[in-house]
Amino acid sequence: MKFVVDNFSVWIAPEQQISGLESLPRRELNLSWVAPMQRRRLSQFMKMALHCMHEIEGAQTQAINFSSRHGDLFKTSGLLDAICTDDSLSPTAFGLSVHNAALGIFSIFNNNTAPMNAIACGNDSIISALIDSYARLRTQLCEQIMVCHADRALPSEYLCFADQHQVDHCIALALRLAKAGECYFSLEPIDFELTTEPSELLPISIQFAIALYNKTPETILFNNQRAWTLTYHAG
Repeated sequence: MKFVVDNFSVWIAPEQQISGLESLPRRELNLSWVAPMQRRRLSQFMKMALHCMHEIEGAQTQAINFSSRHGDLFKTSGLLDAICTDDSLSPTAFGLSVHNAALGIFSIFNNNTAPMNAIACGNDSIISALIDSYARLRTQLCEQIMVCHADRALPSEYLCFADQHQVDHCIALALRLAKAGECYFSLEPIDFELTTEPSELLPISIQFAIALYNKTPETILFNNQRAWTLTYHAG
């Protein structure tokens, strides 16, 4: 799978102090383009997704593949808590908790009517989004597509299920096929024996962001199930 990354945006929560994140830029969320009344209703998950998508040039008209392992789990767990305590559910909170809510809000704010897809595939979610995006490019459904992945650290009641470092983060990039003579990235699955404790793993999406940002010649992206080689071909 060969592709070019034309634009790239990454956001990591400033308070995250985890080894391996030092090379990524740290910045404040910028939602100045969203009306204050609308901005107040947005969750942290929604804010970081909208921030990164908006930073991609041409995002207002591009097709988008959005991925997340857990979606806006803080909002979803709040709804579950309300059910358990027989409290009434907020229709607005429910509407904004669905997996494609960030895409829907982004499309409404920008009047973007291009095809959009929301993907959840466990800790392989961003890989699945990249594969689906590449298939769309190869079949000429679009010439360029934006991939956005967002996840937050698990709420405290779910931390017992954590199998990797918990980091509030989002990554967005504009993807297209490589032309002759261009620098490009390639991504290939490989056999790999895990020797790292799963709890010490960075999410694949962050490993991918670090490799993209630094244009690392070759990086093994891995979780506790699978691995891929990401190679940068400098031409």
